[in-house]
Amino acid sequence: MALKQELMASSLPWQAANKLGLDALTAFAAAGSGQSTATALTSNCFNVSSGSGGGVILPANTELFVGVNSSGGNVTLYPPVGGAINGGSVNAGFTMTTGKAVFGIPAGTNIIVNMSA
Repeated sequence: MALKQELMASSLPWQAANKLGLDALTAFAAAGSGQSTATALTSNCFNVSSGSGGGVILPANTELFVGVNSSGGNVTLYPPVGGAINGGSVNAGFTMTTGKAVFGIPAGTNIIVNMSA
């Protein structure tokens, strides 16, 4: 996948680049014990590098995203408030196993998430 700035440099309008491209890889520390106290993700390309046992929450305007969990322990990925992951319960978290990567695509209020093997 190309970075947003690479797509715009190749003359793709910024609106399309924001939908299709990725941000630069950004590190986050997981926190909290639920959706309301989880660390808010502000990049669609993220590395949860610390805070094993905590959580991160996707933004309300979630688009295509990729992430990795290098925290050394499991981390919970939460959908935006009112959303669901893989057709599960509304607001329920998805466990990101340590050392695994995730790829997600929004489909309305549901987010389809696939974790690496």
